[in-house]
Amino acid sequence: MTKLMTPMKRSLMILAAALAFPVAAQNYPTKIVRIIGPFAAGGGNDVLARMLAQKLNESRGQFFMVENRGGATGTIGAALVAKSPPDGYTLILHSTSTYIAGYLYRSVPYDPVKSFAPVINCVIYPFYLVANRSLPVKSVAELIALAKKKPNEVTYGSPGVGSGGHLVMEMFDAAARTKTVHVPFKGSAPAMTAAAGGEVALGITSILSGQLFVKTGKLRGLAVTGATRSPAVPDVPTMSESGLPGFEAYLWTGILAPAGTPAAIVNQLNASLSRILETPEMKEWLLQSIGGEFKANTPEQFGAFLAKDVARWQKVIKDTGVSLD
Repeated sequence: MTKLMTPMKRSLMILAAALAFPVAAQNYPTKIVRIIGPFAAGGGNDVLARMLAQKLNESRGQFFMVENRGGATGTIGAALVAKSPPDGYTLILHSTSTYIAGYLYRSVPYDPVKSFAPVINCVIYPFYLVANRSLPVKSVAELIALAKKKPNEVTYGSPGVGSGGHLVMEMFDAAARTKTVHVPFKGSAPAMTAAAGGEVALGITSILSGQLFVKTGKLRGLAVTGATRSPAVPDVPTMSESGLPGFEAYLWTGILAPAGTPAAIVNQLNASLSRILETPEMKEWLLQSIGGEFKANTPEQFGAFLAKDVARWQKVIKDTGVSLD
């Protein structure tokens, strides 16, 4: 009789656990939810993380807190979340660079895709290609002509080796059939300062970082990398408009959870964050503070976006052979 009861007990336990998920989601959250920021405090992504936590606390009670776990281009924080219980109480605010870092390092203790469940893409915005005012170009077409005339002479600054800025300029060289020279810096701010001061000819960054210098007349905006023009800089053409049809690359910041987090909790978080991000106040804040937009998306749509985005970056990584230790 005991042998017959063992599998029955197992089945009952599995059934009870399955039935408990909707109840857990209905009561969620009942304790502190950590939003891991895999970057240093004080940057743009950190500000967004704290803004979202504040808004969630206003609508759902004081349960959400941001915890910075920077280092190794975001892989330290990502590893922590990947091994956390999939119960909705540990989340990560990933961005383009921290997410694709999982493909750049020769070894990471998690699978960049399989270890995470997409929740919501909070903001998306294009890269911004800017040039020092002394560079004799006013368009991408003129830049390409100059770079072809002077191969391995036109320099550009990026936030570092393997950063989104570095990889998107590798994409540019491949598409334009040019050979520019990469000069890595320790972050976007020093890279833009170098471009503004003439230490390098070009900068590739976010609209927010680049436009600060464009407004002061130190840099010239050449193009954005989105499919359409950005409302943050509507007078700046896209790469496609500038002679590189189909050229697209994006910066994004989104919430993900450990793989296996119940769909009911993922959907609940998506709905709560969507309501926050859809408000006119937040849309204006995203545009003015980050230079980006929120476009409503489901967890499934975010997952599809990531698959397409990763494929684009993987090709660049493979073609260039760039990797990190």
